[in-house]
Amino acid sequence: MKGQNHKIKTLHVPYRIVNSKIFEASKGFTLIELMIALVLGLLISAAALQIFYTSSVNSRRQEASSQIQDNAIFGFSQIQRHLRRANYGAKSTSAYDEFFMNHLTPQGGIVLTRPSGVAGKWLEGNLSGLVLNNAAVPSNLLSSNASSNSISNLEGIANSDQLTIQYRSDRNDAFDCEGSTIPEGFYVIERYFVRMDNTVTPNAPGLACASAIYDYDDTDAGSISGIDIKNYTVPGEAAAKDNNLAGEGTIIIPNVDYFRAKLGVSTNRDFATDPENLVIAYIPIPTATNLTTTLNARRIVSLQIGILARSNNPTATTQANSDLTFTVLDRANVRLNNAAITGPKYLRNVYETTVLLRNARGGL
Repeated sequence: MKGQNHKIKTLHVPYRIVNSKIFEASKGFTLIELMIALVLGLLISAAALQIFYTSSVNSRRQEASSQIQDNAIFGFSQIQRHLRRANYGAKSTSAYDEFFMNHLTPQGGIVLTRPSGVAGKWLEGNLSGLVLNNAAVPSNLLSSNASSNSISNLEGIANSDQLTIQYRSDRNDAFDCEGSTIPEGFYVIERYFVRMDNTVTPNAPGLACASAIYDYDDTDAGSISGIDIKNYTVPGEAAAKDNNLAGEGTIIIPNVDYFRAKLGVSTNRDFATDPENLVIAYIPIPTATNLTTTLNARRIVSLQIGILARSNNPTATTQANSDLTFTVLDRANVRLNNAAITGPKYLRNVYETTVLLRNARGGL
């Protein structure tokens, strides 16, 4: 019996066939899956954009708020410091001592009157003995309610107030509101008002201060020519320095829409000895025709000032400019004028302060 050779036959399957059995062909995204992915992507993008927009708006508002604080609060504190000096160095009259400050006080702190210059007589009013460019000091440089020199961005209020103060410096390191050094013993007049600042783009109103420094001498004040405050000479220097009281002055608080000032007046004669019974009334700056009636029996003992300030840059807000109302001291619920309404949306804030005039507290 012949032996049989048993051979095991191996079945060779092509790799490509095995591979197709093991790994099926890859499938793509369906239309529904693509739409779902697209919607989810849009939702995530919208959320991210909303977060970015909100952060941007908050950042701009915080920046605007910082701008107001940097401009207004710093400038406001400087003004208060100068106002507290008012009436220092004032002179007495036959009726009152130097602490009884009103519209008749020579070298008085709140400048309401000036010499008329009739027949060359300059010894009268708060600016007693003073002239400007060899003539009477213009009346439009005095403290005034709604001064023609002071602009406003409020509806129905065409002009802001103008506040002019006066004091003497008895130290060498004092500066006036324009940054000029006041020689020891010299007087300074400072005029606060709102004007257009043409150094910025776009032009914007700002609170400015113009000043004049002078050396008071009784003989010169009583002379025919008086003391001319167009310039002054620092002791030890040959050349005279020009004053700027009637000029544009220096912007000390930028972006101010309105400036308001009120006088704190009292009928109490014993202000220093009986402060508990002191009664103070705050009134607008009287007109020239009402000065005698308003102040003859009263003394000025304090000041109230207020400003409406805005940011340097616009902010994103849903509130329209026409919807804004403000209260600045006694000016209640005032609105912006048409020019400000049609302009960009700025962050605005009101700042107010009351300053007790320490150099008008004494006397009986």
